[in-house]
Amino acid sequence: MPTHTAKQNPRAKILVVDDKEQMRDVLRKFLAAEGYLVETAADGKDALRKFSENKFELVLSDIKMPAMDGAELLTEILKINPQAIVILMTAFGSIEAAVAAIKLGAADYVSKPFQMEDVLFRISRALKEKHLEKRVADLESEIQKQSAMQKIIGGSAAIKRLKQIIERIAPTGDTVLITGETGTGKELVARALHEASGRNKKNFVALDCSSIPETLIEAELFGHEKGTFTGATDTRAGLFELASDGTLFLDEVETLSLAVQAKLLRVLQEKVFRHVGGRIDIAFQARVIAATNQNLAKMIDEEKFRRDLFYRLNVLPVEIPPLRERHEDVPEIVAYLLAKRARELNTEKFKITPEAMNALQNYEWRGNVRELENVVSYITALGGNTIGAADLPAQIQNSKFKIQNSKGEENIGNGQATLAEIEKIYILRTLQTVGGNRVQAAKLLGVDRRTLYNKLRQYEIEE
Repeated sequence: MPTHTAKQNPRAKILVVDDKEQMRDVLRKFLAAEGYLVETAADGKDALRKFSENKFELVLSDIKMPAMDGAELLTEILKINPQAIVILMTAFGSIEAAVAAIKLGAADYVSKPFQMEDVLFRISRALKEKHLEKRVADLESEIQKQSAMQKIIGGSAAIKRLKQIIERIAPTGDTVLITGETGTGKELVARALHEASGRNKKNFVALDCSSIPETLIEAELFGHEKGTFTGATDTRAGLFELASDGTLFLDEVETLSLAVQAKLLRVLQEKVFRHVGGRIDIAFQARVIAATNQNLAKMIDEEKFRRDLFYRLNVLPVEIPPLRERHEDVPEIVAYLLAKRARELNTEKFKITPEAMNALQNYEWRGNVRELENVVSYITALGGNTIGAADLPAQIQNSKFKIQNSKGEENIGNGQATLAEIEKIYILRTLQTVGGNRVQAAKLLGVDRRTLYNKLRQYEIEE
């Protein structure tokens, strides 16, 4: 296996601070072999000077040093850059000092004597968390400028494919039928279609068809004349009229009665409608986008939905994947939602431990993004600013992984798998998810490459 040098694989710049020359030298060589750019300092004062003159992504410092100890150095570094990442090294007997330093703003600490793999893991995790925080901050600064397309969060193949479909069909004026489970974001996709079309300066009018009583839905859609029914004291425009030449979004279209379905079909065919109680045809040019979380083909067989209306609506079908089929998007969605909650609660930014994130990634999410948002609201309302696995709702903590072994059997969470077996299967599933790309697998697993390679050898997984 080739060793990657810093020049071959440029990464973060790290400042190592320790008053023992041997320790500085060992850490410098080891981290440089991992691709990091490394400088060293023999004491706190020298470290502070170098930090002031250079840009370091991370500082790895011993706590017990003469002149200026690690805690003092941490305080001074944070004065220069409050966003600096500092990891402290501490002897076994001074963990209390490290915990106190964490409260002062250190990102993490590692106890001596330590395994180099542990140091690498903590460095990688701290840098990853900082990168995620920066990404969220960038999202926050652009939040007002975001289009609906940008709010469709995720980098999975399924989401990339969804965005490609939106871009391709948005310019057309054809009717669209969006299908997807509850909570997948059907209205967000409809808005993205509208904003990416030539109608983006026109009205976007949305209606949840299930929220309007059957006796009023027709008047809501098509408008009504004065005196048509009790309470109709004035002539009122319907949503087709309000949409004009923009976009009309009909969510949960399957809840419309067969009688209203027939009238909707006529409007789509003839491009005209009448007010309830009216006799004048009114032309409309709005694009209609419908959405459903039901199997319309099954409803057609059960004679609960008109086949001809289905064909009229399903000119351009768009299917939104459920969250459980794109679990790699969960960390980015969670980061976005945590930042949103911090703004809403006017509090410090929330952090989440790798263990908690792992549990969220492996939950089934039958309620999709909406359920995930509810969970984030729950844990941020009841917990502190650092969210651990114990802060998650019981159903997530007790969730069983649905990971198959080499025989295609689900054996995680059934009480028969050892911890090592669970880890091996999880690594195999992650590798399968990223098509065998070990760099991407290491990122998803939250470990560095060397740790992953060691695990591959340990579990005799072919490279």
